[in-house]
Amino acid sequence: MPRRHTPMLVAEFSRRIMSDVLRLELSRNYLGLFAVEIALRAWTEFVHNPYRRLWDFESKGCGISWCCTDPYEARELLGFVARALPRKSAKELRRRLAELDALY
Repeated sequence: MPRRHTPMLVAEFSRRIMSDVLRLELSRNYLGLFAVEIALRAWTEFVHNPYRRLWDFESKGCGISWCCTDPYEARELLGFVARALPRKSAKELRRRLAELDALY
C-alpha cells in the first residue's frame, strides 16, 4: 500500500500552531496557503542535505517555488512567520527552527 504524504505541520506541531499558521496564511498578503509548509520543508531538507555547502546561488534550481525553493529565502520567511504568530505558537516554531539552525 502506498504511503501517504503527511504535511510537516501535522507531523511535528500541535493543533494550536497549525490553526495559528492557517489563520496567518489566510490573513497576510505575503503568504499563501501552505507557504509555511513549503518553507519549513525546504529549510529542513536543506540542513539535512550533506551537500548543502555546494548550493549554487546563481541557478537556484529550476525556479519553481514548490520544487526548488531557495532555502535562505525559506528560512527568512519562517523568521517573519515566527514574529507574526501568537506567543505560544511562536515559541514552538522557534524551538524547531533552533534545532534546524543548529544542524546548519
